[in-house]
Amino acid sequence: MAIDERSLTVLLVRHAEPVAPGTSGYDEFTRPLTVKGLRDAEQLRDEHASTQIDAAFSSPYIRARQTIDPIARARCLAIATIEDLRERLLSPTELPDWRSHLRRSWEDFDYAPPGGESGRVAQARVVRVLDTIASRHSGGTVIVASHGNLIALALHAFMAGVDYGFWESMPMPAVFTLMRNGSGWRCAGQ
Repeated sequence: MAIDERSLTVLLVRHAEPVAPGTSGYDEFTRPLTVKGLRDAEQLRDEHASTQIDAAFSSPYIRARQTIDPIARARCLAIATIEDLRERLLSPTELPDWRSHLRRSWEDFDYAPPGGESGRVAQARVVRVLDTIASRHSGGTVIVASHGNLIALALHAFMAGVDYGFWESMPMPAVFTLMRNGSGWRCAGQ
């Protein structure tokens, strides 16, 4: 695929496989990748070896950073941490039936459990981050590491058919390509 040098390409990366939530000694910020996740991150580096990447951005969560670290190291790029790339906060407390709440939040973008972040609010947050990155990089390619629900919400803003089922079927890791020409975003292939 030929890339217009005046356009910005964002490789939006869902992190690789992390240790399971609730694993002793880790919280949401510190859960690292599994051995398989680390191997998958190395494979991402190899798959994108010929891609010119100008900058790297990550969620503050270690699993997102570890996923793009091999790509950044291969290019001697520092990874800039952006707090607003963190995963959507569905609820500040543990929800035993969190999937039903998540499904409801996809059906009603203004729904959130008490203290949680609605789909609309989280989507606006991630779109602001992408727009900020675009204001700093008018062209070239950047890599952005984040989390499944937040990435699905970003994609939902720019293409049809992204819903709860799309989120549920997203692999770890996954790479989605966003393009920005002028002021508008589109997903590659759209």
